[in-house]
Amino acid sequence: MVRRRQLLASGGTLIGTALAGCLGDTSGSEEPTTTTTTDRSTTTRSRSTDGTASYTVTVEPNPSYTFETVPETYAAIPSVWMDIGMALGIQPTATASLERAPLKYYDALPNVSFEEDEVVKLASDSESGYDKENFYAADCDVHLIDPRMLKFFANWNDSDIEEIRTGVGPFLGSSIRFASSSAVGREPYYRLYGAFEKAAEIFQRREQFEAWQSFHADFMSTIEAGLPPEDERPTFAAIWRGVRPDSGQFRIAPLDPLQNNTLTYRRLGMRDAFAGNVPDGPIGYEELLDADPDYIGAVGGLTSLTHDEFVETVVEPFEANSNGQDLTAVQERNLVRTGGQFMGPIVDLFSTEALAKMVYPESFGEWPGSPDAIEPSEQLFDRQALSAIINGNF
Repeated sequence: MVRRRQLLASGGTLIGTALAGCLGDTSGSEEPTTTTTTDRSTTTRSRSTDGTASYTVTVEPNPSYTFETVPETYAAIPSVWMDIGMALGIQPTATASLERAPLKYYDALPNVSFEEDEVVKLASDSESGYDKENFYAADCDVHLIDPRMLKFFANWNDSDIEEIRTGVGPFLGSSIRFASSSAVGREPYYRLYGAFEKAAEIFQRREQFEAWQSFHADFMSTIEAGLPPEDERPTFAAIWRGVRPDSGQFRIAPLDPLQNNTLTYRRLGMRDAFAGNVPDGPIGYEELLDADPDYIGAVGGLTSLTHDEFVETVVEPFEANSNGQDLTAVQERNLVRTGGQFMGPIVDLFSTEALAKMVYPESFGEWPGSPDAIEPSEQLFDRQALSAIINGNF
């Protein structure tokens, strides 16, 4: 049995643990960067009529686009792509609602900031309320938005997408949050650092991306060196769309190699308690007890909840529930939270650091309850060095 873990947090007497977010493509434990058979880089260059260098970038599933000049502004639904832009030191010009966006991670880095009052709002909510007039008003050079998301959330059709593409700027985002099946093969088309590389191509920041790759590889070397043997690693049930113990319904997120929002669990060697039998819809306590994972993780809870909120809405309700009390993860106080849907390169580092500390404190040190509460001597990556890369000093 996994030994009991205490989550140390100021002011907290109940226990939890926090997990972490998605890592990139530098570890050999993951699949190749893309799921297509195209070359790693699809950027092509030519010379425009005025003598300046133009370049073409392809980001599936969008048409290729030729830039005559390097874009300076972009729009994003708060997501992996916004965090990718911030990792390159470029704040979005326009987004949908920032209510659940990972702004606290930027605040935790020296000389990195997010000026929310300078952002044009495309919609008041991330999943509804999109108006084409807002896209015209924002007038962004490129939209790091998967147009399929606008079709899903805003009920846009192909003509709506084409209107904004030709009237404002191209769409070059690609959703990487979930793994799924389609008629043309498995999606997403890219993993985290594959999407990151595409953004570096769009903004012509190859050297900065390579500095990120090197930083991330060093970080992952530290993480991998502290992991126990594979047969000693715990089983996990990752739950998304919020964990509500009193509801008795839970949606399981698979630890799929193509699913970005559960990448951290895989990077740290967690074993999927539902491997090979992940339910499509919500399950109840009976199915959760049958799997009886060593740990239960709230996907996204590290970003959307404070420690106290996590204890109040997840830990305490599980401990008070007659069914929840029978779960090993509850008995051992192995309730954790991860980065989730916003996990780009920056969130990824913070989340992975948190997971390592919460699950393996003997190797990585105790988790104090929030990323910004980690003492400098206990941090697993250098914030100042990371900020220098973000700000172009590498």
